Amino acid sequence: MPGRAGRILSSPWLFLACLAPTLLLGAGLALWLQPEPHSDWGYYWRAAGEYQDYERGGVGLWLLAIPKALGLSPVASALSLNLLAAAVVLRVSWCADLRGARGLWLATAAYLFLISPYFGIVQLDLAAAASLGAGMWLAASAGAHSGRRGSLAIAFLLVVAGVSTRPQFALTLWTMLAVLAVPWLLWRKRAGPAASTLLGVLVVGSVLGFALDYGLRGLGDRDESIRTSSAVTLYGGLLVSGQGQGCGYWSLEAARAAKADLHKPLHRAAIDRLAEQPASHWAGVIRCKLPEILRPPPYATYWLVETPSVRAAIDADPRNAEINATYYRILGHERRLYWWLTMAMLVAVIGAAAVAMSRRKFVAGFLPIAWVLSFWLVHLIFEIQGRYFLGMFLLAPLLCALALALARIEPDDRDMPDGSAHSRG
Repeated sequence: MPGRAGRILSSPWLFLACLAPTLLLGAGLALWLQPEPHSDWGYYWRAAGEYQDYERGGVGLWLLAIPKALGLSPVASALSLNLLAAAVVLRVSWCADLRGARGLWLATAAYLFLISPYFGIVQLDLAAAASLGAGMWLAASAGAHSGRRGSLAIAFLLVVAGVSTRPQFALTLWTMLAVLAVPWLLWRKRAGPAASTLLGVLVVGSVLGFALDYGLRGLGDRDESIRTSSAVTLYGGLLVSGQGQGCGYWSLEAARAAKADLHKPLHRAAIDRLAEQPASHWAGVIRCKLPEILRPPPYATYWLVETPSVRAAIDADPRNAEINATYYRILGHERRLYWWLTMAMLVAVIGAAAVAMSRRKFVAGFLPIAWVLSFWLVHLIFEIQGRYFLGMFLLAPLLCALALALARIEPDDRDMPDGSAHSRG
């Protein structure tokens, strides 16, 4: 039975059985409801391929420009990018979950299925996470296998692309690396080449990815957009946030405050804003935000159904009361599933860390812990939104798998997951 179970768990049919429903559901919902891009999504669609309109989006924005240039609609363009990204994430997770019972890979598959309504939205969150995750996996694998300079170069470029597409990843990665600094200093001699290579790629790739995004802003004379679009997440997350409902979210007041402070250096503006209230106020803001940081809310169905074009069609439908009732039931189920997913992620992170540390691979053991903790720490200060935690949920199982793989590597062992083991059956 174990042999038969092993064959099933390593079968490509299992991979396809999980991938196909996710892609079909995401594509089906998008083609049925046809969400028209608005707000941030509208910006991405307008700016794709137009460097003079660039404010953010990095490499991902230029990838979106390809289907747009081919004449595809916004929905078809979003699907072409997001379905590919979903397949990449699932494949990378499959290859990284070496010799396991596929539990970590199934967690990734479950999360992708839950966010499949998000695939038809013109967003770059999934593409950025896929690029970063593939870069992490390739970097660790290249570090464990000597002579794979080509894989290392690709890993580096993928990290740069992911961070440039989603600059918030730079903050997350820098916080993660700061968390890892202590275990690295204490146990770097036991870290091994794979962990060392991974951390090195993340350090350099995150800096250059952030620099690439900033440079692209300069091409279109939009240098100030880092203050009016990106830094507004600091204002909404803390500097002008209240302690009541909606604390830590984007607000019109936050956008106006960020624009009003453009004449000041950002650090001076932040200090002045913080000085306006006692420390107890800012502690209260953080307490108010904490529940949604530790347990991020679902977002995929919301962003699809509440797209103005979709919402207008529902409101105009004679059956709108019935449709809305079904919609709210789905949201309720989604919240419960997210709760279980959050608990499963934390169990996986703690379990992978414990296994790695039991083998005295402390740097590897801290990898998944630092990944989750970095999202929590960053969003204590910056704006919170369910979709901002996409990368945390999507890549936490991958970091757990890498931690377990790194824990199996001894100085003379190079058994890192590179996909070849799976191709051999």
